[in-house]
Amino acid sequence: MSADRSEAGSCHIESHATLVQQPAGAGHEPQRRLDAIIVPTIRPSSLDSAVRLADDLGCALVILCSTPEQAEKAWPRCQDHHGGVLVTYVPPLLKPELLGLATFSHPENDIEPSSHVDIARKRNVGLLLSRLSGWQTVMFLDDDVTGMKASEVAAAAAVTARYEAAGFRITDFPDNSVVCHAHRLAGGDQDVFPGGSALLVDTARANTMFPAIYNEDWLFLFDVTQRRSVVCAGELSQLEYEPFAHWVRAAREEFGDVIAEGLYRLLHEGGSVSDATGTYWRDVLTRRRALIDDIAARLLDQGNAPVIGYALMSLTAARKRLDAINELACLSFVRTWRMDVDAWQSRLADLPMPGDLASAAKFLELPDLDRCVIA
Repeated sequence: MSADRSEAGSCHIESHATLVQQPAGAGHEPQRRLDAIIVPTIRPSSLDSAVRLADDLGCALVILCSTPEQAEKAWPRCQDHHGGVLVTYVPPLLKPELLGLATFSHPENDIEPSSHVDIARKRNVGLLLSRLSGWQTVMFLDDDVTGMKASEVAAAAAVTARYEAAGFRITDFPDNSVVCHAHRLAGGDQDVFPGGSALLVDTARANTMFPAIYNEDWLFLFDVTQRRSVVCAGELSQLEYEPFAHWVRAAREEFGDVIAEGLYRLLHEGGSVSDATGTYWRDVLTRRRALIDDIAARLLDQGNAPVIGYALMSLTAARKRLDAINELACLSFVRTWRMDVDAWQSRLADLPMPGDLASAAKFLELPDLDRCVIA
């Protein structure tokens, strides 16, 4: 191993595969079917694969858009599904007594506002809909994920009878942050973690929430991962994109990357959230600065290809954002997140008895677009 790669290895854990369980062989899981696919969509034109999958599995389909216009465009692509359909949008101030969470107003979100605040809110709505509808197993599915087979998803649903969550690794195109894409470009052996892009959860046991931050899915899965109850269900693909096309993307991801990578390092070390002290976060920030500087140095040695230049611009943006993060910001966000988890669990305990999808949507006061069909 080169000195450069050794430096990167000391600063960055390239793979979290040891934290994820592998499913037992065929025939070892109790029967459990998928109740619903929940798509927190922003591209109505990309829903066809999710609709086909719901048709093949005979499960409900929930499309949560960000605006009324998106919902209107999404409905024609879903209206022929007969397993139960809800197409609506999620206003920012929906049901604050349930969805009002402190991480959504954390100061770090004002510094770099991100679409992940919107995604986290919609995924939390999906969790509440699932509880209120009496569903056992649901799949969160991003609208850019491809390559899904009904048989593989059905097998993953069966696994949730034993594990709290089953996720697919998105390996082609790899689902990583901009900095991790740059690390791979510079020769790093960067792995991917089975996150929220294609994630099945047991709604009764996975009782955490999605906080408002980049890597919100990693934090949703943190407690479940600590309990060794996340299983890798396989590999999928997503639509390719250019990670270095807009340097602001790297800046917007940086705080969430610091928090998530720092927390998961604790799991590798056998620690817990209580070990994330100010001293710990100072060390995390020091490692992160060294990682970004090391990636940049390796890229500079690779030549003058345009992609190198764009990657370096993204790293510059990430490094500038990183310099504005201190241990107090990390301590504050983690404390706020844990307060949100406690509040969320209390709110779940007070939900009414399960009913059906229509009554769940009504209870949450989701906008009525006449888009709820129960087959």
